[in-house]
Parts: sequence; C-alpha cells; structure tokens
Amino acid sequence: MEETVGASSSLRTGSLTFVEVLATSIALIGPSMTPILIAPYMFANAGNGTWLAYLFGAGMLVVVALNLNQFARRFTGAGSMYEYAAENLGPTLGALAGWSLLWAYVFVAAAVVGAMALFVGLLLHDAGILAASTPAIYVAIAVVLGAVCWQAAYRGVQVSAIVMLVLEAISVLIILLLVGIVLFRHGPGLDPNQLNVKGGVPNWGLAVMTAVFSLVGFESATAFGAEAKRPLVAIPRAVIASVVFASAFFIVATYAEIVGLEHAAKPLDQQTFPLGTLVGLYNIGYLRVPIAIGALFSAFSVCLACITTAGRIAYAVAKAGLFPRALAAIEPRHNTPHVAVTLITIVVVSIAAASLAAGVLPIDVFNNCGTLSAFGFIVIYAAISIAACLYVKRIGAMRWIDVAISALAVGLLGVPAVSLIYSVPAPPQRWFGYYFVGFMIIGWLWFSRAASVSARGRNNDQAAGDAKREEYDKNPDA
Repeated sequence: MEETVGASSSLRTGSLTFVEVLATSIALIGPSMTPILIAPYMFANAGNGTWLAYLFGAGMLVVVALNLNQFARRFTGAGSMYEYAAENLGPTLGALAGWSLLWAYVFVAAAVVGAMALFVGLLLHDAGILAASTPAIYVAIAVVLGAVCWQAAYRGVQVSAIVMLVLEAISVLIILLLVGIVLFRHGPGLDPNQLNVKGGVPNWGLAVMTAVFSLVGFESATAFGAEAKRPLVAIPRAVIASVVFASAFFIVATYAEIVGLEHAAKPLDQQTFPLGTLVGLYNIGYLRVPIAIGALFSAFSVCLACITTAGRIAYAVAKAGLFPRALAAIEPRHNTPHVAVTLITIVVVSIAAASLAAGVLPIDVFNNCGTLSAFGFIVIYAAISIAACLYVKRIGAMRWIDVAISALAVGLLGVPAVSLIYSVPAPPQRWFGYYFVGFMIIGWLWFSRAASVSARGRNNDQAAGDAKREEYDKNPDA
C-alpha cells in the first residue's frame, strides 16, 4: 500500500491488532505520569477543582476525537494526522500541521527523557549508589535510555507496541493498588471538599492546559493506519477508548491523592513525589520503589511511542516530497522507517541532554518541554477540526451536527490556547511562544520552497513532454 525507497517497499500491513493500536495511544498518553509528576501542578492551579478541569479537558478532546474519526473511519494510512490535514487544507497548510505535530511529539519525548533521568537518579539515590546526581550523570542516563528507545523503535512497531503495553500496564496496576488502598481506608463516603469548589476554580485556563498535557497522545493511533488490522474499525475505537480510559484513571487517581494527602505536612501542590509520600503515610513503604520503577517504565513507554509515531509522520511528509527523500526509506528487514526514526531520536536526545548538561534540573526539563509541546498539539487539533468540516462537505456528507462539532472543538481549544499566551510568565517560559512561531515560520518557508520546486519540476517535465510530442509531429519517422 505504501510505496517507498529501498528493497522493501512498504510498512508491514495488518501487523497490529486493536489491542496493540490502543496500547500505542495509551502509552503515548502515559497515564502513570500524571499522578506522579503532573498532579502537583494541576492541583496548584485548580485546587479542589482538579477533577473538573480533567472532566473539561476530557470532554474537549473527545470532541476533537470525533472530528478526527471523520477521517479515521473512512480512510487511513501511515502518518494519518498529517495526511488528513494535507488532503483538506492544501499541501502547504497540511504540511505545517504535520510540522506542528512533529514539534509536539519531539518535545513530549524530550520531556519524558528528563523524567527518566529524574527517576533513575531517585532510584540510584534510594539504593545508596549515588549520594547526589550531577548534570553529567543525568546526561549519561538520557543518552543510554534514548538509545534503548531508538533500538526498540528501529526494530519494529509491533515489538514497540507490545513493550509499551506491558510497561504501562505494570505501572498503572501499581498505582491502582495504591489508589485502592487509599480509598478503602478513606471509606465509601465522597470527599465533600472536592464536590464543593469554594471560590471558583483559580487559573482555570492553566488547569485545563495541564489536563491537555496529561491527555495528549490519544491521536497517535492514526499514524498506524498502514499497519493495523481492520484499521477503519480499530483506529476510531482506539482514539475514543484511550481518551475515556485515561480520563477516568486521572480523575480517580488525583481524587485519591487529594484525599490521601489531606492531613499531610505538605499539600499536593508542594509534593515532589506525592505517591512516595502517600505510601509513607499509609505504612506501605514497600510500594515506593515499585512506584518509582513504574514511573520510569511509563516515561520510557511515552518516549518510545513519541519516537515511533513521529518517525511515521516524518516518513509520510517525506513521501509527499516535502522532506528529503531519505526520510521515506524503509529498513528491509524490520519494515520500519529507520532513517526517520533515527533522526527523531537524535533530535529528542540532543534537546534533553543539552538542557541537562547546561544544569537544568530534570523536573524543569519535563515541565519546560511539556509546555513547549502544547503549542504543537493545539495547532494540529484545531487544524484537524477545521479539516474535518471541509472533508465532509467535499464528499457530500456534511450535516449540521458535523459543523457544530467542528466549531465546538475549535472554541474549546481556545481555552488552553489563550492560557498559554494570556499571562506573561517568567523566563524561559516567556519566550516559548516566540520559539514556536519561529519554528512555524521556518516550516512555512521550507514547505513553500519545496512546493515551488515540485511545481517547477512538473512544469519542466510537461514542457519536455510537449517538446518531444512536437518533434514527433514534425518527424514521425525519426
């Protein structure tokens, strides 16, 4: 189905089951990362309204998913998010949508590389191997784990999906065990403080933005249309199921954290490892190390999912002639876009390692890169929502509900979008918006030039053909 360069000309069709496609989406969401790293920041912005912010974010992304499924249930292929936008917004705008998606995946991957460095450092410290981690140690951890992610993505998406499913399942089960213990000891009654959000929800936009950070990745299943079994059924189901599962997990886990830490010395927003504090409060300290290991597994699976998916996006853009043709190469033994995967890995590890080498703490690498990724996700989600409306109109299947869903998605995405630019944060976050705009300008210049070169090539080919026909007409016996 997918023609490309190299001895083997296609990705491995029909190699992924629904469960494996769903695993990819859930792994890129990285559900275990939220109660471990993101919940404190969520609580700082939303307080007792944390569950409301997650509910709003989940509803917003379900609407986006409905727009995405306008395409996914009708056709699909490798790098489908880019293909959906390109087919309906035009080659240049579509390429810019794919460009923003690459930005998003690369910075999510770099963020979790920072998280992996943090968790390995904590484990080494708890084991008494290291008294303290240094920038050099963090860089070494980032490079080694980045290389392991690259190897898994290089060898094949089916292997990657299985690894992601197992690692994330272990992590989620450990957290659910802790959540179950906390809720059992709390009793069957609901926490009234979380049902009565006094004084409204402070910093609502920032809270929703954090919820979006937690949930992004559900769309990654669309990148495997060329490799999924029954893709027109499996991919739409995986897109919706991943949002619903992750949202339910986040609401229950953060509810338990807020309840469990209610009488702790420090509230949730001041905790650096909230689940570690919980196991101490509930006298189940034997879960501390498994939770830290589970967090490392979750971060690894997110990184692997980002590299795997971003590689297929770059592959699809290269297939369209807008990236260097080498990125469309397929490795003949494993049938993977190995050049694209390798380049994405190098960029991801370079961003994280350079930040760590400069003395940026791993938790700040996670927060900064996560914030940067949000710009790309908001742009691609909005682009897909607009493209969905144009698509159903073009095929003559548009209903008023389709227009309403498209408009609702764009309007809801404005909440986290405004929160990213409304306030003027301290450096370096102050400059993040400018970085993204600069990146998009570079992409626009590149794609405009690539489209111009491609058009000139087509015109030259046509002129050469016309000349040959004219010469033949003059001298048919030549």
